Amino acid sequence: MKDKPATEYALLGALMSGPRHGYEILQFLETGLGPAWRVSTSQLYALLKRLDNEGLLNSTLETQDTRPSKRVFAIMPAGKERFLRWLKSPTDHARDLRIEFLAKLYFFSHLGFQGGAELVNSQIAILERVQKRVTEKKQAEEDDYKRLVYGFRISTLKGWLDWLKTEAAFFLR
Repeated sequence: MKDKPATEYALLGALMSGPRHGYEILQFLETGLGPAWRVSTSQLYALLKRLDNEGLLNSTLETQDTRPSKRVFAIMPAGKERFLRWLKSPTDHARDLRIEFLAKLYFFSHLGFQGGAELVNSQIAILERVQKRVTEKKQAEEDDYKRLVYGFRISTLKGWLDWLKTEAAFFLR
């Protein structure tokens, strides 16, 4: 399920535990998702504005006595619904696992949601189906280069499957 760029879901996830201003969101993402994900300041504010305009977030201006005002963002019910739908859906493409799936695992753990094991099992099932299809293509392929590429994809899928079964499954226990 990927109807929006994954970064939008990360921003929604950052607000699931409560309202934050832009710098707090950046800090949250860097601290929590830092090794797997990077959001630039300009990208953050552009996405926050768009999510606010779409009604997924609400923003208010908070005045401070000795500092400039700051804009505080809170997730709206439609934003929560969209985030939870994304969170519980396996990643469709193996190329998106490195960032998107790792973020889902982080949010399951950080926010204390149930259903992470089901997500891991669904992801395993998807990758096993993909691996079977790619293996069949490799076996039917006559071109050496294409067989090499299919072999690379199969090895990558085996690595992901091994990681899902040995590490991701235990992370959410």
